[in-house]
Amino acid sequence: MKKLLVTLAASLLLFSLVLQTQVQAAAPTTTIYINGVKLVTDQAPITVGSRILLPLRAIFEVLDSTVDWNARAKTVTATKDDTTIVLKLGSKTATINNEAVTLDVAAQSINGRTMIPVRFVSEAMGAEVDWNAGSKSVFIKTSGEVNPVPNVYAQVVGHKGNGSDLVVSFIKSPNESTIDHYRILIVKAANVPSFHLAAAQAVTSKNYTTALTQSGDQTISLSAQARDVNGEMIRADQSYAAFVLAVGKANGQNALSQPSSKVTITVNAVAPAVTNVKTSDINDYGDGRDLQFSFTKASDESKISAYRVFVVKTANAGTFNLAKANATASSNYTLVNKTGSSITQTLASGTRDVDGAAIVSGMSYQVFVLSAASNNNSGNNTLSEGSAPIVLSTNTGNAAASNVVAFDVSDYNDARDLRVNFNKASDESRISQYRIFVVKAAYADSFTLTTANALPSSFYTVANKTGNNISQALASSAKDTSGDKIKNGVSYRVFVLSVGANRLSVPSPNVVLTNNSSLLAATDVKASDSSDYNDARDMLVTFNKAYDETNIAHYRVLIVKAANAGSFTLGKANEVASSNYTAINKTGGNLSLNLAAGSRDVDGTKISDGVSYRVFILSVGGGSYNGNNALSAPSGEVVLTDSISAATNVSAKITDSGRIDINFDKPHNQTGISYYAVMIVPAGVPFDVKSANNAAYFIQVNGGTGTTTNDNDKDITGAPLTRGSSYKVYVLSVAASGNTSSNALSDPSGTVTL
Repeated sequence: MKKLLVTLAASLLLFSLVLQTQVQAAAPTTTIYINGVKLVTDQAPITVGSRILLPLRAIFEVLDSTVDWNARAKTVTATKDDTTIVLKLGSKTATINNEAVTLDVAAQSINGRTMIPVRFVSEAMGAEVDWNAGSKSVFIKTSGEVNPVPNVYAQVVGHKGNGSDLVVSFIKSPNESTIDHYRILIVKAANVPSFHLAAAQAVTSKNYTTALTQSGDQTISLSAQARDVNGEMIRADQSYAAFVLAVGKANGQNALSQPSSKVTITVNAVAPAVTNVKTSDINDYGDGRDLQFSFTKASDESKISAYRVFVVKTANAGTFNLAKANATASSNYTLVNKTGSSITQTLASGTRDVDGAAIVSGMSYQVFVLSAASNNNSGNNTLSEGSAPIVLSTNTGNAAASNVVAFDVSDYNDARDLRVNFNKASDESRISQYRIFVVKAAYADSFTLTTANALPSSFYTVANKTGNNISQALASSAKDTSGDKIKNGVSYRVFVLSVGANRLSVPSPNVVLTNNSSLLAATDVKASDSSDYNDARDMLVTFNKAYDETNIAHYRVLIVKAANAGSFTLGKANEVASSNYTAINKTGGNLSLNLAAGSRDVDGTKISDGVSYRVFILSVGGGSYNGNNALSAPSGEVVLTDSISAATNVSAKITDSGRIDINFDKPHNQTGISYYAVMIVPAGVPFDVKSANNAAYFIQVNGGTGTTTNDNDKDITGAPLTRGSSYKVYVLSVAASGNTSSNALSDPSGTVTL
């Protein structure tokens, strides 16, 4: 037995020596290169016999193969394109696409790594393998061809005048497994015919955008700092095409696409004006339904989101401008969607003019139409010329009741809680009585004179004329126009019919009855942009006092961002900190105030230009009614803006004498403009209103709409204008106040070369 053990030990020692001779570590002497790049692995290459083995994942993954290890069966399965290889640990038999092949050396486990023969795997996957005995190096070269991407698309998606306006899309290369990454190259249109693969490969990294492979088609948005292949910032009024360079994993194996179609960035996002605004008197309701308007659509509606129709008293039409139109509350204009054709439409019964007054017969009006810019920048809106004046028929128009308001005055939980106030018709000679109709707010827009005349007497309340304005509380049994008893929690609007003259009033604002009637809310809250301080002093707030101020201590003016106004409730109003509202004492009359410079909205943010707000008024209870507050309905939206407008249609051309002839159109509204500063800017230099305010040199234009340079004129840096140099021209509207933040810069002219 002892002799047997000695013999067995000797045999094991001999086997170990043989294995050490057969398996030699190759890490110190053998190096693997893939497409010229040294391959580094966590397990060094080893030599078994005359074959070099590598960890399976290192070689398969660098050859872009997917690999799966089955621990139970001890098999490795690798797939690339249409080739599948299966190796079994310890077996010299493998399969390539289910066909058996014999290996010189089997796959084996060494130091916890599954090692596989490099040459067999590489060649099976279509690569070329060379052995350099002198350097003891293996060179593997993948044979996959780098194909160019087949389609490149470039699209302008903005008007900022830089690379962020461009999006480039492309279909992935047909053989993306051979590609390391893509390079997006922006080329000036004039250079496209001479742009080729060698030029593309020479472009430095700061002048292209890199896109990594992702096994799918790609859409890449460029950055504002993107440059063209010449290193120049991408800019407006320059035509470009996009190329995509597919960069192969093997050195030098690149492929250039065909160019995209040519695109040009513009910074002119101004919505063009409508034309041919006309009005006509088509009915005799004594309200907005009598007025029909029409206009010819704008020449290019792609820059327009919608139209806004403004009804302006003729007495005020001469001073109605773009700034006032932009500041008009949404409740005081009519929104009209673009249809692709010219528009004819009749106003609704409750339509109000820009002052918030109901449209009535006997008043002279003019209609303006605002083209609202699609980029939501009010500075790019455009106002039409006004229509000819129109006076709606006075046949019976002065026989309608007006200023209808409904209040919650008690806590009976029935119609006795509802009091209706209205102004009598100016001419009651043909009126026998008035009828008060309480309409669920959801049905108010469809409530017409015909509907009112058809209702039975149990569905309305009669109010006898008195020769004075009328205030009437309803009876407990009063019903709404649906035949339902009036009750808490329902939103209503109230109409008044002048019987005899058969005229229906404009509806009241919404009213909802609650058990909190001891305090009444303010009504008819309005907000407008009244100045140009660039702070809260620009906001003018007006409102009608509560019908009964007996239990009111004071009011609070609450400024709410329009985006949050829909969720602003009485509970939230009560929680607003005192630093974030404006308190105003009651006076016994309706109230009007401009906010203080440091006023903040309810979130504690300073009120500023460019933000859309709505205004609420909180009636604050006093004495025994302390904490029993009431919140008004909100105002329409208001956005504070500067009234200074930019010049338009700036043009520049070279005269026969070699000077620059400059012309421009003054803005429709010149209020607050002191003069125009004409600025000559070297082409390619980024330029904005901040740059304009800091310009070292400009040409001042006071009364005219143009100028011509002379031999002494300079560009914005103070440098003389030189022959052969290219320039663009801008016009700065300079505010009379001296406040540079109010200045407005035009779009540039085209490029001119002296």
